[in-house]
Amino acid sequence: MTRSKARRGNAGGRRAAPVASRSTPEGEHDSAQPTIINPDDEKRDDLLQKADMKNAKLEAYYRKQIGVEDDEWNRLMDVCREPLPSTFRISGSRKTAAVLTSVMEKTYIPHLSGVEFDGEPVPPPIPLPWYPKGLAWQLNVPKKVLRKSPEFKKFHSFLVFETEVGNITRQEAVSMLPPLFLDVEPHHKVLDMCAAPGSKTSQLLESLHSSPSLLESCIPPGLLVANDSDYKRTHLLIHQSARLPSPAFMVTNVDASIFPTLSLPPEFAADASRSTALHFDRILCDVPCSGDGTIRKNVGIWKKWSPMDGNGLHGLQLRILQRAMKMLHHDGKIVYSTCSLNPVENEAVVAEALRTAPGFELVDVSDSMPSLVRRPGLTKWLPTATRDLEFFDTYDEYIASLPGGKGTARLIRSHWPPTEDLGLERCMRIYPHLQDTGGFFVAVLRRKPSTKAQKEGKRVAEEVPDEPELKKPRIDGDAEDVQMVPPAIEEEPAADPPAPAEASASALKAQEKLEQPQRQKKRSAGDSGFKEMPYTFVSPSDPIVENCIRQLSLTPTFPATNLLVRNPAGEPARSLYLTNDLVRAVLSANDFRRVRVMTAGTKIFTRQEGGFGRKAADTNADDRTEARAPLFRLLSEGLPVVLPYLRPESIVDTDVRALRQLLEAYYPLLAAFDAAFLRDVGAKSAGSHVVRFRAGEFEGATLTHDLVLPIWKSASSISLMIDKKAKSALSLRVFGEDLTVAGREAAEKQKGRKPRGGDALAAAGADTGDGAAVPSEGAVGFDADDATIKEEEVPLA
Repeated sequence: MTRSKARRGNAGGRRAAPVASRSTPEGEHDSAQPTIINPDDEKRDDLLQKADMKNAKLEAYYRKQIGVEDDEWNRLMDVCREPLPSTFRISGSRKTAAVLTSVMEKTYIPHLSGVEFDGEPVPPPIPLPWYPKGLAWQLNVPKKVLRKSPEFKKFHSFLVFETEVGNITRQEAVSMLPPLFLDVEPHHKVLDMCAAPGSKTSQLLESLHSSPSLLESCIPPGLLVANDSDYKRTHLLIHQSARLPSPAFMVTNVDASIFPTLSLPPEFAADASRSTALHFDRILCDVPCSGDGTIRKNVGIWKKWSPMDGNGLHGLQLRILQRAMKMLHHDGKIVYSTCSLNPVENEAVVAEALRTAPGFELVDVSDSMPSLVRRPGLTKWLPTATRDLEFFDTYDEYIASLPGGKGTARLIRSHWPPTEDLGLERCMRIYPHLQDTGGFFVAVLRRKPSTKAQKEGKRVAEEVPDEPELKKPRIDGDAEDVQMVPPAIEEEPAADPPAPAEASASALKAQEKLEQPQRQKKRSAGDSGFKEMPYTFVSPSDPIVENCIRQLSLTPTFPATNLLVRNPAGEPARSLYLTNDLVRAVLSANDFRRVRVMTAGTKIFTRQEGGFGRKAADTNADDRTEARAPLFRLLSEGLPVVLPYLRPESIVDTDVRALRQLLEAYYPLLAAFDAAFLRDVGAKSAGSHVVRFRAGEFEGATLTHDLVLPIWKSASSISLMIDKKAKSALSLRVFGEDLTVAGREAAEKQKGRKPRGGDALAAAGADTGDGAAVPSEGAVGFDADDATIKEEEVPLA
């Protein structure tokens, strides 16, 4: 996780790699500075001369820390100067995962094998050997080949459309590791402490939805809380996670180092008369870091790297990990990770956390993912006290060197290796030259097995010490420290903590000084208060809720009590969200302003404004009151959640031919469909319905599995209610070409022709039956501009 010096105080929040400074004007280049070919884009590897990819201090520092032979060191440095391959993974919890894997293996790989560009062979995509089920792929192809080679251009379109609809996620290979080592199951309560921009979060969601049971795969019993302290980046997190909608999902906006203890209502406690604290089964601490492991794509690191970046982040990283330890269930698991290779940010943090919490240990995962090439964690390292690489063998030696003595120290004892054996070799180091990746660090921690307290069914006493008052940040605008558990909440007493790491007052003040600018920036930006709307649960007897259930013929088991809206009055004014029981419990038992809840659950119904189909729906209403009531429709992202509760007879069955007709036009007339489909859909009232397209073939196109999608029926036409980009992706997958109106318009635009009249008419909303076009669904996709923010996302274009 990358982090610039300007953002050190933003715990669990924004991560941005050091950015290369702009070059001087033409003719005024500083000979000591690397040459930036294009000053408007300084982060791309292909825009920095390879000869300029050097930094004497960086190489000297890591040569001393890593301690490898000359040949291996040279290989490591050579690979760090090469562009990073693009990698992507297929969403494992989607029904289409098997289909897309088959498409990759049987269609695109043979098609891309043997391709040449400018007389040079171009390798096809290859699966990452260590990723489960072959769902992750690596593409080591220059961008100009993707854009100009006919074979790769078609493959690139496939990737772009499937990414837009959430079936493919573009993510750096090493970034995929932490969620895999967490081993999340559908019933787990999971916390992602520093989650933005969300690629690892989406992996965790996929695991949460991985149950073979239809109901549990749609509405898992567990919980995922994704947190980030940067308010703006929580919206990016929500945007990314929306590609896999989940009723078990929450996003919060708090400082990870002081993440509040959440409470659960009495029915979740051993003592039914008391509330209980929520302890997580799995916690991911992918903490802010200096990010030098991303040097292959963030080339500014070659110019701006400093060992002081890691020194300054050490304290923050330690506090986040210690906070995670306090919130972990007795048989839970923590994964601590960074995209830095600096031992001060990695092994030093883990060692001090273990020293202050002797009830924890590192887990040996060397047998997991045997195809993953890794190196053991370091047990010895030498921190530097200055930018000029002034090393000291021990903390005491460093203190003795200070003219002002211990009172002027900027480093603390935990920067140095521990004196005791803590099993640090169980940590994992991923070096770029091992498998052509970025650099990464991963450590898996757990509570030590069985104690008397556990045998008696109690949780092991907390052993992580409270932070000194000087080091406890506060949430801006709050007058007191964050503490979400009311006095009546049952929480086990903590054992007497061991002595905290030795630190001088000046060292702690120095850390506070580093964090102060970010807090001031937040206040000046007007982010001192939390202004999001509250989540209010709606009564199951609300007329709008009852109308939605009646329109779709949902069974009585549908969890209508878990429907909520985003307004204080609890009125279904615009959208209805659905949560599972656990998310409802958390929302009900905690003040959303103190937890700073940004989103919860998944949106399933939205209001259908006047226009397409509204007149017909009002005409078919049973009475005038129902006709005047707001009309809601089922969203495509809400369909997987609602599907287990649909009565079989309420679903309209049809075939691949009808799918093609619905893709080729926005609002095809009912009369254009075959008699069977016309009979079945014609019997339905106007409004929102669900259609199942049966597996089969039509004119060479093959649908390999049943496909269920929402439609909207008006008086004389119907519309497929999925996003335009989702339509294009579906058309490419099933029919091998983009048959949609938008696709045809784009193709003709490329040829320099205006769209045909029929296409223009359809785009304008013709044949709607009511004279107005339905508003298109908001596109939920990947913004390539965000791809360089964090190490885990690698743009393919």
